Amino acid sequence: MKIIRTRQRPFLIVIDAFFTVLAWIGLLYLLVRGLLPLIDTHDGPRIDASFFDALGTLQIYLWVALFNAVILISWARYQHRKSKSFAQRRLPAPVVDDHGLSKSFKLTGDRLEKLRTPGSMTIHNNQDGDVSHVISHYVPVNPALQPPPLAPLEHPLVIRLPSEDDENREPVTRL
Repeated sequence: MKIIRTRQRPFLIVIDAFFTVLAWIGLLYLLVRGLLPLIDTHDGPRIDASFFDALGTLQIYLWVALFNAVILISWARYQHRKSKSFAQRRLPAPVVDDHGLSKSFKLTGDRLEKLRTPGSMTIHNNQDGDVSHVISHYVPVNPALQPPPLAPLEHPLVIRLPSEDDENREPVTRL
């Protein structure tokens, strides 16, 4: 599993750390406020506390949990929508065939063939963005003027490196 880690801006890191510390302080406050009265009484631990007092404390915890859930779900939905629009911008460009390319740049058959030649070229555009003319910096060689391909060597020179099991082999004589 690959984890993608992106750098955040320092301001966002500070805000994130602030809200994290604030949440931990709130949790600790609620735990101390709810548990300390149960333990610290003059008559010992307060186990026979009223059922409705416990429900009141539980209700506060549930409201805080509901508030946190609403914030987290809203944030997750926002990030999901934001990432969808970001991912759509990163999609590769659609593949265009010859007809679409000719139609888009108003290319003639001659200019399209010139664009297909290998090498570097300079493409000039007109005011509308269409290709006005193409200057190729590649000079094709007539196949009749090309030299014949090289023939393979009759006795290629092979370089042999020693290996671990060379002890049982006979030495190689020079050709």
